[in-house]
Amino acid sequence: MKTLQVGILIPWVNTAMEEEIPYLTHPDIGLHWSRLRPNVLPKDGHDDSYLEHMLVSIPEALSKFDGLNLHVIVLGCTSATLAGCCSKIEIPEPYRNLEFITAFDAVIFQIRKIRAKTLLLFAPYEQDMIEAEVQIFKSRGVDIVKYVSLPYQDQIRYITPMEIYDLFIKEYTPQCDAVFFSCTALYTLEAIDIIKRGLHIEVPLFSSNTAISIMLNDLYNHRCPKITNR
Repeated sequence: MKTLQVGILIPWVNTAMEEEIPYLTHPDIGLHWSRLRPNVLPKDGHDDSYLEHMLVSIPEALSKFDGLNLHVIVLGCTSATLAGCCSKIEIPEPYRNLEFITAFDAVIFQIRKIRAKTLLLFAPYEQDMIEAEVQIFKSRGVDIVKYVSLPYQDQIRYITPMEIYDLFIKEYTPQCDAVFFSCTALYTLEAIDIIKRGLHIEVPLFSSNTAISIMLNDLYNHRCPKITNR
């Protein structure tokens, strides 16, 4: 039986989380997935008007977890925090006493863990969303020394690791404490691996998905110290 049971709310078009997070988390962490689907779909991958509609679907998505003995709920969407939508989330009664973390909570947790004060930011967002992210980081005491928008034509999940790598080579600056790849829909594990193998980068590289995984592993370690310290 899994020791820590986690319910992850995942945007309906996001395929990266289900591939990356199980690879990064402790095998005794039980991962359960439920997709968030807005009743009004966006025009294309660049239209972020769907965010509020998507969060309205949280109660229905949570109902898919009924009957499970969950300990943690994860909102697997970095953009929801950046757009200021999270304050409008309504959690049904059966789930209100569970630990609820957002992707951005996990990012801040990781930043504090590595004690980073400055970041190089890569994000597949429109200009207004990236600027909102820069301001939120600033309010948390983290300066963005440079931000880079990852271009794409259709959907974020189609950005390839090599495209991330190529843009990284072009835009990287060593004047930062860490490099952050924002968005849970990005396939970053392979991209980070390619960067580490191909370049001599000394600063930490992390993404929304790696941050979520690290926070879940930390929660597991605190919940099960006797198991993890064998």
